Amino acid sequence: MVTTEKIELHNLDFKDWFINQKRIPDKNSEEYDQFFDFHKELCLNGFMMGNTYINPFLYWHTNIWRTEVDIIDERGYISQKYQNPYLRDNEWDVTNEIDKAQKEKKGLVILGIRRFAKSVIESSYIAWGATFDENSQNIIAGLNAPDIKLITDKIDKGLNFIPEAWRWQRIEDNWKNQVTLGIKTKAGERIPFSSILIRNLDEGNNEEAIAGTKPRKLIIDEIGKGSFLRGLQAAIPGFTTPFGWGCSPILTGTGGDMKKFMDAKTLMFDVGAFNFLEYNNAKDEKRIHGLFIGHKYRMEAKKPSTLYDYLGNPIGSEDLKNIPILVSDEELATKITDDNLDRAKKSGDRVAYLKEKMYYPKEVDDIFLNEDTNIFDIEIAKVQKSKLLAVDRKGVPVVLQHDGEKIVHKISDKLPITNFPLKNSDDKDAPVVILEFPNQEVPEYGLYVAGVDPYRQGQAKYSSSLGAVYIYKRMHEINSEKFQDMFVAYYVARPGKQETWNEQARLLCKYYNARVLCENDEMSFINHMIAKGDSHLLEVQPEWLKEISPNTTQKRDFGISRSSSKIINFLHSCLKRYMEEVIKKETDENGSVIKEELGVKRILDPVLLEEIIQYTEDMNADRIVAAELAIAQAMKMDPIIGAVQEERKSIYPKKTKSKLFSRNSQMFTNRKSKLFS
Repeated sequence: MVTTEKIELHNLDFKDWFINQKRIPDKNSEEYDQFFDFHKELCLNGFMMGNTYINPFLYWHTNIWRTEVDIIDERGYISQKYQNPYLRDNEWDVTNEIDKAQKEKKGLVILGIRRFAKSVIESSYIAWGATFDENSQNIIAGLNAPDIKLITDKIDKGLNFIPEAWRWQRIEDNWKNQVTLGIKTKAGERIPFSSILIRNLDEGNNEEAIAGTKPRKLIIDEIGKGSFLRGLQAAIPGFTTPFGWGCSPILTGTGGDMKKFMDAKTLMFDVGAFNFLEYNNAKDEKRIHGLFIGHKYRMEAKKPSTLYDYLGNPIGSEDLKNIPILVSDEELATKITDDNLDRAKKSGDRVAYLKEKMYYPKEVDDIFLNEDTNIFDIEIAKVQKSKLLAVDRKGVPVVLQHDGEKIVHKISDKLPITNFPLKNSDDKDAPVVILEFPNQEVPEYGLYVAGVDPYRQGQAKYSSSLGAVYIYKRMHEINSEKFQDMFVAYYVARPGKQETWNEQARLLCKYYNARVLCENDEMSFINHMIAKGDSHLLEVQPEWLKEISPNTTQKRDFGISRSSSKIINFLHSCLKRYMEEVIKKETDENGSVIKEELGVKRILDPVLLEEIIQYTEDMNADRIVAAELAIAQAMKMDPIIGAVQEERKSIYPKKTKSKLFSRNSQMFTNRKSKLFS
C-alpha cells in the first residue's frame, strides 16, 4: 500500500466522504471511470479533511463495504439490512491502529469485548486487499472451521455489493480453501487478479497451515482457542522483505472465547518481542500489551456525536461537524457492566458473573478468565495478588551451595521470573526465593515439606514448562513465628542444563530438611536425589493413592503420578480448600461475623496467584502442581510431630474408611494462621 508520506493527499469537504450519497455517473460516460479512479485513490491512500487525516481503510469500510446491520424499520421493529457499517468510535479507533501498523510494518493484536465489530472489520479488511491489490494473497486463518466460516460468509456476501467498477469475477470459488478473483474472457481465458486463501490452524495441530504463502493481508481470528504462535512464525518468512514486513498480520480474539489462551496471552503481553504494536496499560504505564478493546466500547452504551467533537474540535477541520459518529459513553458502559456484575454476584451464579467479566472486560486480564476449566476462586486470588503488588513484597533471591557439610546461601543477582506466561525475553535461569529462612541449621524433621514438579529436558527450548519447587512450613506451636501453614520458599526456573535445576532443587529441599513429594512422570530429579544419597527425603509412593484411584496401576518407589483425573482433581481440591479456608473471623458485640480472612492470604507468591487466576486444564501449571503436592504432603503427615495447638485425628486414619472426599471434610479446620493475627 502507498503510504501518506509519499503522496499528496486530497483535501475534501464532508460531502465527498459519502460515496453512496453521490449520483454515480452513467456507466458509458467518461465521468464514470474518472469517478471510480478518484474514489479508488481515496480507498488506497486516504485523504485530509481540513487538518485531519482520514485513513484509507476507514474510508473503504464506511463507504464501500456492506454488511448486515441492525436497523429500526418503519414498524419500529429491529431488523437487518445490508448497508455500509455505522461509523462508531470502535471503527475509528481500530482502523487507525491498523493503518499505524501498516506504516510501521508491524503486526497488531486486538483483544477485547464481544461484538465490537471484529468479524465485520476482518471481512472488510480482507476484501479491501483482494479488491485493489494485484497479485496479492489475502489470508483469513482461524483455529477451527466454524469460526472461519463466520468471516468467509461475510466476505462472500459483501463482495457482491462492491460497485460494479471494482467487482471482480470469481475464477475460483472454494471458501474452504481458495477464492481467486479476476476476469473470465468470452474466449474462456481466466486472468487472475488476487486471491483469498482460507487456512485452518486446527487449534494448533496444523502448524504449517500458512507456511509457504506470501500474504499481503493476514487475519488470524479467535486466537484464544488454540496454539497459533508456531503457525504465525511459519508464515513470517513469506512476508519478510529487505524493507521490513510486507504484511501487517492482524490477530484478534474476544473475552469468553479464551479456552486455550496461553499463546494469546504470550503475544498480548510480549508484543514487542514479536514485532507487534505496543500500548501502555491505562492504569499502569509501565505495563505494555497489545490493543485492548474494553467494556466502554459495548454496543448499548453509545451516544450520537460528530467526528469534530470526538476528536476534540481540531483546528481547521470544521467540516468534521457534518460527520456523524456514535461514541462510547464510558460512564453508562461502566454502570451497565457493574449492574450486570452485581446481579450475577447476588444470584450466586459464578459462571454468569465470570462471563460478564470476560465478555465486557474492564481490565485486560479479565479477557483470559475461563469459567469452564478454572475450579479456583479467581476473585480472592486477584484480591490477594493486588495486595502483594501494592506493598511490593518480595522474597530474598539466593543461590544455594555446599560449605563443607553445611548448605549455605548467597544473595543472587539473578531475578525471579515475574511473568505468566513467560515472555521470550525472560531469563529462565532464575534464583531460589526465600520468604523465611530455616528456623535452625538443621530443621526438625517433619516441620517442612516440599512439592516438586520437574520438567523434561527434551522439551523444546521455547517451551513454557518450568521446574518448580515449593517449600511448605507446617503448623506448630511457636508463637514468635509468623510463618506457619504456608509456603516459605520456592524455586521456579529452567536453566540451560537440567542438572543445574536438579541440584538447586535438591539443595533447597535439604536446606529445609523437607520431606519431598515429587511428581514422578519425569524421573530426573528423583534419580538425582538417589545418586546424591538423599533418597531418605523422598516420599514413597503414597498409600492413599489407592483410596483416590483404586484402579491405578502405578507402581513406583517414590513420588506420585498425575496421569489420573481423580488424582488431579484431588490435588486441585487440596489447593482450593487451602485458599478458601477461614483462618480468622471478626465478630461484633452480638457475636455475628463481620469479617473473615481466607487462607489465600497465606500465599505470598504473586506469580503463583496469577497462575491460579489463569488456570485452564491444558496449560503448563508448574507452580500449581508443586504447591498442590506440598499441601497434599502436609495433609498426609498431619498432625505434626511434636507440640501442636490441638490434638486432631489424621485425615488418613488407619483401618478406617477414608473421609477424604466426604462433603463435610475439613482438611484445615481449626488452624489459626499467625501471619495475619
